[in-house]
Amino acid sequence: MNPSNTNRSGTSVSLVQIVIGGILIIAGGFFIGTLTPNIVPVEGSAEAQQVDGLFRFMLVIGAAIFLLVNGVLAVSIIRFRARANDYSDGPPIQGNTTLEFVWTLIPAIIVTVLTLYAYSVWNNITSVKPNEQVVDVTGQRFAWTFTYDVTEADLGDLGVAREQLSEDVNASFVDGGALTFNYPQLATWVGKPVHVQLHTQDVNHAFWIPGMRIKQDLLAGRVTDIRFTPIEAGVYRIVCAELCGSGHGDMAGTVDANGNLRGAWLIVYEDEETYMREFYRPEAQNVLFPPEDPVALGRQILAAGSYPCASCHVLSDLGWQGNVGPNLDDIGNRAATRRGGFTAEEYLANSIRHPGEYVVPGYGNLMPQFNPDPALTNYMPDDHLNAIVAYLLTQQAG
Repeated sequence: MNPSNTNRSGTSVSLVQIVIGGILIIAGGFFIGTLTPNIVPVEGSAEAQQVDGLFRFMLVIGAAIFLLVNGVLAVSIIRFRARANDYSDGPPIQGNTTLEFVWTLIPAIIVTVLTLYAYSVWNNITSVKPNEQVVDVTGQRFAWTFTYDVTEADLGDLGVAREQLSEDVNASFVDGGALTFNYPQLATWVGKPVHVQLHTQDVNHAFWIPGMRIKQDLLAGRVTDIRFTPIEAGVYRIVCAELCGSGHGDMAGTVDANGNLRGAWLIVYEDEETYMREFYRPEAQNVLFPPEDPVALGRQILAAGSYPCASCHVLSDLGWQGNVGPNLDDIGNRAATRRGGFTAEEYLANSIRHPGEYVVPGYGNLMPQFNPDPALTNYMPDDHLNAIVAYLLTQQAG
């Protein structure tokens, strides 16, 4: 037998094995990458598609490296294991400069490509989009509040003339101003770019919508923002991803026993017409034409989620199921007996303005102080305070 033929044959077999192994590793990486839709939520936004594309790319590379390393390890264990009664030393190896250069160059290229790809995705998802819907979001223990503007330009779409509005409501539109209303959910429609402006009233929070693949920290003393464009109609859960206290879990959207949405959710309507008909127009009408009855106004304010009360208290009339604050059922009867020297009205009003002065036994001092000064955090005007107190006084059992 010609030794040279044996060497050439052995080398040929080794190259074939390497090629086959490389193909299997690459194919395995792509196969694992295809599992992405099975382990993440549905892509609800254009940004989710970009983020998932980056994730799949990283998963393919990571899977290929995993298969390569473990494949080499398995082959080495089997092929180069010590045979029975073989007590000899392994062959001395001085190193391979070419191999070391290759395994340094390839990771450098991979990291560079990932950096450029990730920067491109980040730049795309943070860029300003034309005709954005701007929604102000307030995070505080333990709820999210979403604030929407009603401008004078919107009155025509709402079928409202300024002459129909009260002087107080009209004053909101002076010098290009806007009337605002709060809602416990974030609402928009398919294809509408959304610009969410975030700020916190107390500690740090993190605004996260898994279905949209967006997450942004809320930092005390700063306004942060994030953008997304929905592509799938539906309901998406909003959660707080930053531990913020004992009621942290209550900041996530829930569904009650009757199937009603509670807390923070993103509602994406099929189109703008549906959004206007089912959400924006009714809520805008509520603030353009507020009820004159203070009890009705107080109920409307609390039901709209203007203040983060629902996440802490129980109030059956509004479907609240909180567990870190006192139960408000029958508070109209109990308020007068809670604190000596205070009438029911005084006790409720003082508890809202100065909640730390008297804490109901068994509960912590977690409630924020709602201030009458608009320059301070947690602003609550006197007319809102009086309406809320009037409504709470009607909560009487029997």
